[in-house]
Amino acid sequence: MTPLPVDLQLNVDGSAGDLSEVAYEWLEGLSARLLPDERHELAPLPARVTKGPGEPGSLFGVLAISRGGITAPAKTAERNCSASGLAWLRKELGDLPEMAILEIGVFDEMGHRGKRLLSLVVRRHPVSPQWLRLSVLESDERLDGSAESLRLQQEWLKTLRAYAEKWDPGFGHISYGHGPGATTLEDRLPARNYPPEQREPRHTVNECRRYLRGYSWLTIAPKELAAQLGGQMAMTETGAFRRVDVVAGGALWLQATERFEEFHDDAVTRVFDALAPVLRPGLPVEIPRYPGKPPHLLVFEDAAERVGKR
Repeated sequence: MTPLPVDLQLNVDGSAGDLSEVAYEWLEGLSARLLPDERHELAPLPARVTKGPGEPGSLFGVLAISRGGITAPAKTAERNCSASGLAWLRKELGDLPEMAILEIGVFDEMGHRGKRLLSLVVRRHPVSPQWLRLSVLESDERLDGSAESLRLQQEWLKTLRAYAEKWDPGFGHISYGHGPGATTLEDRLPARNYPPEQREPRHTVNECRRYLRGYSWLTIAPKELAAQLGGQMAMTETGAFRRVDVVAGGALWLQATERFEEFHDDAVTRVFDALAPVLRPGLPVEIPRYPGKPPHLLVFEDAAERVGKR
């Protein structure tokens, strides 16, 4: 079966500190934490990326910065994920771009960039300049119900938790990936009924401390919405979550089930019911699931109407 994308995402604003430093820490610090040996192997490379194919089976590490793309085609620059390349990255992040990417992987048998071992993304948009959308792009390829699969998911949680404790996020999730950082809910709000301000992440991130952008296996609700939900005790009493914690800044850490692959059907409904009072209003529309596309794990009701029926 085709592996499906999984998005580990945090949204942070200026309360986290200098956003240029936050972006650098997400890319440099997280890659060093997750792949220290690979980072060490790549460190001596020059900054400039060599044109042409690489050595099959060897490592590649790429840093990419994209600017523009609003009124003209985006301009992208690349460097190796080496010591000198990271020095270039830090300088570039001083003037935050629309997107910054760090990827580490292995060249395939043709010398092309093949299997990715790690993909980290930082997004910032002119309509939400005070926000960064930080992602680790994963897949469900290894989610097979095994003990190793569970360890992998625990590592996902540990990774996101470390930064959630540090940066007081406005939103976070571990969810199937839909588009460039959209939540499942945002992805299914039809464009004919909802303007971009209500369904596109570059806009909705501006209001994530007012409306919860979505819900999934893991949902991080900011402290502002945690209060509206009644806090840790009230969320525990719903029975919708396997784990309910309060992270350092006051946000709620809401893990629905032990394993990612167990989040479906009744588990989805329970989480929707628990979080409906703070979810962004809107009626998501169900569509047929196409081959190779992730499922839309949603309750196809407007959260505002669900609350009104109580």
